[in-house]
Amino acid sequence: MELNFPQELKSGIEWNPSRERLIVVSNRLPFVLKRDDLTGKLIRKSSAGGLVTAVAPVVVDCGGRWVGWTGDCSLTVDDEIPEASEEDTTPTAGLLKHQVVPVYLNQQQFDSYYNGCCNGTLWPLFHSMSDRAVYSSEYWQDYIQVNQLFADKTLEAIEFSKMDGPDIVPLIWIHDYHLTLMPSILRQALNEKNSNALLGFFLHIPFPPWDIFRLLPWDDEILLGLLGCDMIGFHIEDYCINFLDCCHRRLGCRIDRKNLLVEYGNRIVKIAALPIGIPFDRFQRMAEEAPRLVKEKRQKIILGVDRLDYTKGLVHRLKAFERFLEKHPEHIEEVIFIQIAVPSRTDVKEYQELKEEMDQVIGRINGRFSTANWSPIRYIYGCVSQAELAAYYRDAFIAMVTPLRDGMNLVAKEFVACQIEEPGVLILSPFAGAGETMQEALLINPYKIDDVAELICSALEMSRDEREVRMKNLRRREKVNNVDAWAQAFLKAIRSTTSMNPESDSKTGSSLMSSAMDDYDEYLSKYVGNAEKLALLLDYDGTLAPLAPHPDLAILPNETRKILQRLSNCPDVYVSIISNRSVDNVKKMVGIENITYAGKNGLEILHPDGTKFVYPLPVEYEDKVRCLLRQLQEEVCHDGAWVEHKGLLLTYHYSETVMHLRTGLIKRARELIEGAGLVCTTAYCALEAKPPSQWNKGQAALYILRTAFGVDWEERIRIVYAGDDFTDEAAIKALKGLAATFRVTSTLAVKTAADRRLANNDSVLRMLKWIESHMTKRKPRLSSRNSSSVLETMDEVQQSQLSA
Repeated sequence: MELNFPQELKSGIEWNPSRERLIVVSNRLPFVLKRDDLTGKLIRKSSAGGLVTAVAPVVVDCGGRWVGWTGDCSLTVDDEIPEASEEDTTPTAGLLKHQVVPVYLNQQQFDSYYNGCCNGTLWPLFHSMSDRAVYSSEYWQDYIQVNQLFADKTLEAIEFSKMDGPDIVPLIWIHDYHLTLMPSILRQALNEKNSNALLGFFLHIPFPPWDIFRLLPWDDEILLGLLGCDMIGFHIEDYCINFLDCCHRRLGCRIDRKNLLVEYGNRIVKIAALPIGIPFDRFQRMAEEAPRLVKEKRQKIILGVDRLDYTKGLVHRLKAFERFLEKHPEHIEEVIFIQIAVPSRTDVKEYQELKEEMDQVIGRINGRFSTANWSPIRYIYGCVSQAELAAYYRDAFIAMVTPLRDGMNLVAKEFVACQIEEPGVLILSPFAGAGETMQEALLINPYKIDDVAELICSALEMSRDEREVRMKNLRRREKVNNVDAWAQAFLKAIRSTTSMNPESDSKTGSSLMSSAMDDYDEYLSKYVGNAEKLALLLDYDGTLAPLAPHPDLAILPNETRKILQRLSNCPDVYVSIISNRSVDNVKKMVGIENITYAGKNGLEILHPDGTKFVYPLPVEYEDKVRCLLRQLQEEVCHDGAWVEHKGLLLTYHYSETVMHLRTGLIKRARELIEGAGLVCTTAYCALEAKPPSQWNKGQAALYILRTAFGVDWEERIRIVYAGDDFTDEAAIKALKGLAATFRVTSTLAVKTAADRRLANNDSVLRMLKWIESHMTKRKPRLSSRNSSSVLETMDEVQQSQLSA
């Protein structure tokens, strides 16, 4: 059905319909689905809000899609999304049903994901109210599950877009804290499909500073989720800087605070401060048409409009008004405070208690100061239409927008748009994002009750000239920076990220890459300092050498080998390679004589003097490994999959197996390994089978350090460990707090206990170069232990390990 809607609802954004499609992903669809009382059929009712007003016409213009929850847990895939009615002239009218991609949630999912994790955990934490946050692993698991559902539906939308033409480039615009994990899930799926898309995210609430954000048990997963994007937008620069700091301190990402960039996994992610606006002209028009709702012309109206939420500072505001009446009784009967509170989460105890407190405070103030003809506070608890709201905005003398914390707060902007008659005064909290740009407002800390009370008095007595100048500047700015300008700015910014990858010659990208060596001054210089010795413990595959389809093809780059050779000859540096290969094989691949090699994840260790340590295992495991080897070869070694025999360890490789065959082969291989009584661990495109032993890379690392430096090694040396694999996590955890640890990974989904992340082998090489430069600048030290004492210590440690 072809629908026409007013020209003013069309977007002003230029699109190339043969190349681009916008796919918007938000927690809810841009309209509410309701059942008609008579027919029982679903009908669409447009949602109010600037996001829908600005973005829906863009989706319509470019033939895009909108992915979102239906808003009703009773709906299922059997319920067909209706077309808009012919009478509908809202921004979503032109959105045809094939452009709507619904996500269906049952009641349990919604309660746990939305009420539990989103609003019980993320909302208070992101608003820096960590004492109100609830941390539940059950809620978190449902949050992951729902983000996966949204990613799956978005992939469907991408496939639909691709059907419009093979050269279509989908532009995915994801919204808000409900979907922070979705970008990385989607990025990984697109990479597996070798599909191309631009991913953007906008957070509509604050992003907290590091000392708050780190309280979240899943802080790294949120950051990794968002870093799946090409661009992430926040309201103000403060939130951008908070995000950069968290990426730097939690993930070890390289960041550029000046240009607002994050480098992660061979990609540069753009961070942008893009303050959202409102549909200014629409609010002005409503104010012009709205009837008079307040008859008391002689009384000046002080207005508050908020959702009933603890972040809005409602009780603080009421107490400040009470203090104002106490200190300035001359204004009694001259003002009226209208507080509109929209119900929110009425089934949650905390919000019920807030409403009770509001009722008590308002009752107390009205009881104290009311006269026969006047009550100071008029309290409206409920939903108010936008037309009525525009009337209150227009007629108010003062608007009090004093949240304790808010992402932006559009009430401040709506008030300004509706101020078309007598100019009023905006009292604004600096803890709202709007406080950064609306400088002509009267800014005040809402916690300072006495100061807020005095500011109310100052605003009431402000001259018309001053009010007019302030309001004129506020209106001019908000009219230009409206919601359409915000949407255009976001889409323009994300388009520009196509030249941001590290391989490009773009000025910004290359400048970030060129500072790579300087990063390690911050990471390592204080730690390494002037220590007696530096021990380098390094993995081989994926760390020193690039991963390859076959182990024999994982060749150590010549430049890396040369710098390892030079470091091994440095008297203050000790080098050890710890690999899952056999010790003889890893020594052959590295080809350097005077370093320590550990093979089979540390089960065998070869020292520079030729002595060897082999962790003792029961003889019966040799038979189990031989039997398992035969079973794997017979059942799952086909279609490119094969098994590598490493003595008491086996590695089942499936990197050359096509994707759709992997699941079944991996499942069966795991069953065989665990059925044989061996431990199965995951590696890159491989499964590792090893005897059930407490010995791992972590134990091997500690053994190597004790052997080389004695039992008091931690007092005299500094250690750097780098590895890329799941097996390296054992060493990273064992050395936590004792070493500078690095996880080499470009996969967004990887969790690690490492201090820092390195994107790839080139990053490891840069680190080695920095270490060489730093260590060679120092004067060489005489070793405090001669070779014979090292051998004696090695014997002592070996005996103690065996007896343990």
